[in-house]
Amino acid sequence: MKRTLPFIAPVVDSTQSAMQRDLYDKSIDLYGEEQYVEAFHTLLDHLNPEFRTKYGNAEGTEFHLPHGSIVVNVRLDDRMMHIDADFLNLPAKGRVAMLRQVADMNINRLLLPRFTKEGDRLKMEYHCPLAETHPHKIVTILQNICRVGDRYDDEFCTKFGATRCYEPRVTPYPAETVDRIYEAVQSLVRATLDAVREYNDQRRYGYSWNVIDTTFYQISYFAQPQGQLANDLDKAVDDMDEELPVAELVMKGMAFLEKLLAMPKEKLAEDLYFVDTLVSIKGPSSLQNVQENMKDVYEEATAAMQNKDLERAAVRICYKFYEAYFYNDMQDDLNAIFVKALREAADQPMEKAAETLWNALDKVMEGEIDEDDDEGFFSGVMEGNPMAQQMMEQAQAQAQAMQQKMAAAMGGGEIQELQQKMTEAMARGDMAEYMRLAGELQQKMMSGFFNNN
Repeated sequence: MKRTLPFIAPVVDSTQSAMQRDLYDKSIDLYGEEQYVEAFHTLLDHLNPEFRTKYGNAEGTEFHLPHGSIVVNVRLDDRMMHIDADFLNLPAKGRVAMLRQVADMNINRLLLPRFTKEGDRLKMEYHCPLAETHPHKIVTILQNICRVGDRYDDEFCTKFGATRCYEPRVTPYPAETVDRIYEAVQSLVRATLDAVREYNDQRRYGYSWNVIDTTFYQISYFAQPQGQLANDLDKAVDDMDEELPVAELVMKGMAFLEKLLAMPKEKLAEDLYFVDTLVSIKGPSSLQNVQENMKDVYEEATAAMQNKDLERAAVRICYKFYEAYFYNDMQDDLNAIFVKALREAADQPMEKAAETLWNALDKVMEGEIDEDDDEGFFSGVMEGNPMAQQMMEQAQAQAQAMQQKMAAAMGGGEIQELQQKMTEAMARGDMAEYMRLAGELQQKMMSGFFNNN
């Protein structure tokens, strides 16, 4: 594998969690003051600031909160809190096998809530006195119901033929977005399989494992799928950590990639949509937890850089960056650093990519995060970003001044061609390409200047 895999821009640029920590602390304070209803209202505002008014009644005592393909119902009375969520309608055939798995989930997947059966309908339920609704307990219960419901309803519909109690409210991706994602999956998977076959021929199965897992993470990052595709990616990631020989894990990973490659665009589109979520299945990031999670790879990559093992450094850092997105709602300042590095390192020789990725990782590990790390500067999206626009204009003015001063000594069609390319890069907002061309132009001008004198 001589070059890194491509970077694909995500469907949604910002991955930052919508949770507001100060409201969570306030909710705990209200609970301590025995203002239980107000504490729950504030907890909802912490989870999603729009949900309380959007999905609750005027009295603030009843809520129907959508999360993916399920709806969580919460009802408050003078003494109790009642929480329930319809799961699925049992199928005519296969219900015994499905109920057997549901019974296992009651023990091994649900915490305080429990599955109950009403006729042919399964639901998850929990209720307790208001005095026992500590915010930490309630948010854990809501997360548990949301994660189990949204994860397993698609799987049980596919596996057992169960039907939904509720048709989720979704907004499908626009057709052009589906086209872009489908083409990106196709090209990325092909490139990954080519790289893995090359590593396998060299019996470098550890590299194959890293590249395959990175691709799983990357598809999740840029496509942000829902439904069964999201479940399948989760399972594929879990399968890569099984206690099996690495070569066997690589074969399983390749088989899943081949399955993705064969998936028709229409099938892929079924799981590409936007949907309201009550709680994220990921955790909110923080600089500290990212640093702790990346400590081992930082040490490994630093040693690899010192030993000139640049391919190892590039592969491992790229893996770790995409893994961070898989498990975290990444805050905007860290997101800016990661995206800038991943974009610049994409489809590059390993030597160049390793340096770019290591510099970004080193910056994060040293806690050097500031407002200058604005991904919009490099993304080509200048609208709504006055700082980036100003910096681009300053760079352009300086380059033009240099060009005017030195071009008088030279002229020539080659210089004009480079200037035209720079203008086009500026119009696209592609600062990285603009600066590369500016450097090339400067070298040619300086060479011509000294040759003419």
